[in-house]
Amino acid sequence: MQSEPHSTRDAAHGVVPDPLRVIVNPAASGGRGRKAAETLVQVLERRAIRSDVRHTEAPGHAEDLAAEAVRDGVSGVVVVGGDGTMHEVAQGLVGSGADPLPAVALFPVGTGNDFHRMIGAERSAEAVAELLEGGAVERFDVGRVRWENGKRIFVNLFGVGIDVDILRCRTRFHWLRGLLQYLAALLNAMVTFRAPEIDIETGVAGTKSAGTRRIQAGTILSVITVGPSIGGGFMINPAAEASDGRLDLCHVAALNWLQLLALVPRVIRGTHGESPFVTMCRLDEAVVRRQDGEPLWFEVDGELAPEPARELRVEVVPRALPVMVPARG
Repeated sequence: MQSEPHSTRDAAHGVVPDPLRVIVNPAASGGRGRKAAETLVQVLERRAIRSDVRHTEAPGHAEDLAAEAVRDGVSGVVVVGGDGTMHEVAQGLVGSGADPLPAVALFPVGTGNDFHRMIGAERSAEAVAELLEGGAVERFDVGRVRWENGKRIFVNLFGVGIDVDILRCRTRFHWLRGLLQYLAALLNAMVTFRAPEIDIETGVAGTKSAGTRRIQAGTILSVITVGPSIGGGFMINPAAEASDGRLDLCHVAALNWLQLLALVPRVIRGTHGESPFVTMCRLDEAVVRRQDGEPLWFEVDGELAPEPARELRVEVVPRALPVMVPARG
């Protein structure tokens, strides 16, 4: 993570946010969210930490609950769920336009939990309580994608290519977890996927031509991330940091099956950067479109977009989301 505490990290607060709002996705990870929330509440009560628990009732509801927390003047939010729930909460918080925002802690109960990897805490209710009592607040970057008819915040991932087909396949492997589920869906999606020819223009603020890059090629996967991993552990952008004020692009050229299968183990380890099929760079903004002008399907934080778009404009929103992380030292 970022090593400049005065610019991105507040000192360890040592004081539990009061009031504390808990936003629970009871359907997370096949229904484990509800049980995880019950365990968390028991731990908080044992430590005399007061909390107000709200359960989501449908997709998108966590966004409304987060916006409600801002209106209620809540100073801290605990999210019980996965990357999708965290995406919705961030959309509700950052989208509110409020300043300051309540700090967010995450109890990861999802399939991938890639956002939690950026936090660097243990995956337990006790670890959440320790963050509340003695952690620090680090301001994470988020990404924003705009298209003709909408815009969304993403806390980790914007992607085009086979990842969209993988999302459609993952429900078939709901009994698997994390990286195994992603690998099973990847193999399934490879059967029908056709690589689109895309055009990506990237830019870095404050630079001239040396800071820009253009990619015009077929792609099996092109992702822009805040953090290093996607899909429950694929180290797609291993050098990415949550608080460096930049987004990271990994573009994988159109490959045949054998080439892709040979590359997958390197992506899991994060050693794919020197492959001739891979282009990686850091950016502040990017424009993504199909070369033929047809609409392009995309995903944000593991959720399929509501519609395809002819032009997608992606940008970093630096230090937008306050997140509770373990105190250093």
